Amino acid sequence: MTAEKAKKKLKNPAVLILAGLLVFLIIGVSLSGFIGSPGITVAVDAAYGGEQTGYTGFINESEYSEGVVNALCERLQQDDRITLYRTHEAGTSHSVLNIAKEVNEKKADIVLSIHAGYDPDPQVTGMRIYAEKPSTEEYDRSMNFAEEVQKAFQDEISAEIDCMYYEPIGEDKYQLKVVPASDQTDYGLDTWTLMEKTVVPVVVTEQIYVSNEADVKKWANQEAYAKTAELYYQAICEYFGISPRPAKKK
Repeated sequence: MTAEKAKKKLKNPAVLILAGLLVFLIIGVSLSGFIGSPGITVAVDAAYGGEQTGYTGFINESEYSEGVVNALCERLQQDDRITLYRTHEAGTSHSVLNIAKEVNEKKADIVLSIHAGYDPDPQVTGMRIYAEKPSTEEYDRSMNFAEEVQKAFQDEISAEIDCMYYEPIGEDKYQLKVVPASDQTDYGLDTWTLMEKTVVPVVVTEQIYVSNEADVKKWANQEAYAKTAELYYQAICEYFGISPRPAKKK
């Protein structure tokens, strides 16, 4: 084709329209990997699993944490802006050190680890949200996420934000030292292993006490798991500054 013929062909309106559509499609395909996917990676961890039951009471800690995580993973997978990383599959366990290593490799933006509490007093109740210790670089981001979780649950359950430390009380023995997360004291003690071994902010939650029958009846069922998952999803969206999307009907 000569240059003159090519110029005449480009002046054809139909050709110009097709060329425009082609450019639009190319740009659209190029952007498709970015639209609705701002690079948010959320790691979700269910405490224990498999033969590792954790605390035992009216329900095993692992059964409760797995129920919540199953529902939360299902909810997060409905939002294509969020990349989900589940630390281990349902019915299995995974060492905390391996979980931390993989979380670092995945470069997760936040880690939410679901636990349950236990107390000899069967009347003890309330939600505990654990943030990183203040001496870490991840403290501020962990606190920000912990506060969003607290807000999400505020109409459902009393929740406090704390830091937890392992305080030695003898050779190879320790007791748990729990202080308000606002306590800026550097105790020089270790905290949750998952927090110690990761380079991303971690929040650990204990929403129920497996030793409290009322807690278990209220929160350890499929309907409650879905409700809990929705509240965590809202907290995650608030933390990342994105608008929650309606849950898809089953």
